[in-house]
Amino acid sequence: MSKHFHDAFWPTLFTVVGLVVWEVLVRAMGIRSIILPPPSEVFVTMVARYDLLWAHLWPTLYLTVLGFLLAVVGGILVAIVITYSDILRRGFYPVIVVSQVIPKIAIAPLLVVWFGTGTMSCLLLAFLISFFPMTINAAMGFQSVDEDIQRMARTFMGTRWQIFWKVRMPNAMPYIFAGMKISITLAIIGVIVAEFVASQEGIGYLIKLAGGLLDTPLMLAAITVLSIAGLALYWLIVVAESRAVYWQPPAEAIGGGG
Repeated sequence: MSKHFHDAFWPTLFTVVGLVVWEVLVRAMGIRSIILPPPSEVFVTMVARYDLLWAHLWPTLYLTVLGFLLAVVGGILVAIVITYSDILRRGFYPVIVVSQVIPKIAIAPLLVVWFGTGTMSCLLLAFLISFFPMTINAAMGFQSVDEDIQRMARTFMGTRWQIFWKVRMPNAMPYIFAGMKISITLAIIGVIVAEFVASQEGIGYLIKLAGGLLDTPLMLAAITVLSIAGLALYWLIVVAESRAVYWQPPAEAIGGGG
């Protein structure tokens, strides 16, 4: 049995068992679909209303990926700055930490006031909510380089740029990917929350619309599609990590990010 098959076997088994138990209990107890539809009805809804689900999933995925990429680039750049500048690290790092204390969901209505309803508010919330873990993890990776290794690199006449690319960046890669795994899930949350508040499209808007119509099967179908999309994005990062951090097993890379 291969490692990948073994890793996927137990989660798949537990999911299937859970769905079967859900189906049996709902039908045995006669629970109405408006309260809790069985998984089979949710699946039928996903197939029957595929066009509607895809039409709303696409803008959510687009804003999620775009906000995530902006957070990755911005987080790494800020991490580099606070790694090489003591003044900026002492002044800017506490501001980043304090800003994380503010609930991002609470500022969603404020973003609507500033930028109106539409994609900009969703994009900004996705960026803000996923920026912090990227910055913290990347900074931790850049700053955790052994001082002896840096002295050895300088002894061999390595420039600051060479030390960064040959020493700091490889050391930070597991931390960066750990931050990416956290950030992609938070970016999805940010977009969905923003769509609840300030959008006329997207899975968040569809969930809110289905809830208002008491269409529980459609609501659960939208949540299921969103979950599958989120798992796919997470899996893409895991695959990229296995290729980029080839010298270190994925489990160790995750642990390295704290």
